[in-house]
Amino acid sequence: MVEDLEARLKKAMARAGIDVARLARETGISYQGIRKQYDGKAKTMSAETAERIANVLGCDKHWLALGEGEPFPAPDVNPPAPTETPFLPGFEKLAVPLLANSGSMGDGDDDIGEEVMTGALPVSPEWATRTLKPTGLQNLRFIHGYGDSMKGTFEDGDILLVDIGVREPRIDGVYVLEANDRIYIKRVRQRMDGNYEVSSDNPKVRTVDVLDGSIEVKCRGRVLWAWNGTKL
Repeated sequence: MVEDLEARLKKAMARAGIDVARLARETGISYQGIRKQYDGKAKTMSAETAERIANVLGCDKHWLALGEGEPFPAPDVNPPAPTETPFLPGFEKLAVPLLANSGSMGDGDDDIGEEVMTGALPVSPEWATRTLKPTGLQNLRFIHGYGDSMKGTFEDGDILLVDIGVREPRIDGVYVLEANDRIYIKRVRQRMDGNYEVSSDNPKVRTVDVLDGSIEVKCRGRVLWAWNGTKL
């Protein structure tokens, strides 16, 4: 009897000792997407998804997606010696999820209350820990910033690395904020009277708002790094 997709996935996950949350994290696929496969609500699996999951679980991608072939390839008893080391010791890559959500630097973008992952970008965990000092490597996310109100600090469309473990702006910096069901990327500074001042960096469109408690504003994370793209 041929196992169905749900049974094959659960078998591979049990063998690898990996649960749904960890599989989602290590593949860069959304938790909801993995859960749908795990619960048997998805009857098929794309080749790309199968390859990403198989690489993490150590199973055969064709077996996982189609039920064909051997589920777990036999290990090579005489593997060839590596010709090069893709990452120096301590600089192995960390796959940071890239969210489909974006943050606006102007009038606000849609709510990112539910993370939707479109892929992952590699980052050195050694570099991230030493340079960025995040609350935790598992809290790092990539998003796109759109608009021109932060021009000069980063540009429209730049990829931003955000620490979603930061839920309160304890130090001055650039933060992802949620207000009125919209998402903003703004600079936040605490004044001496204790109130927070929210502003834009672009002097041409500079606006300053003081948070006095009349509007509920949530901190969704702190922007730690911006990848600035420059056309050459």
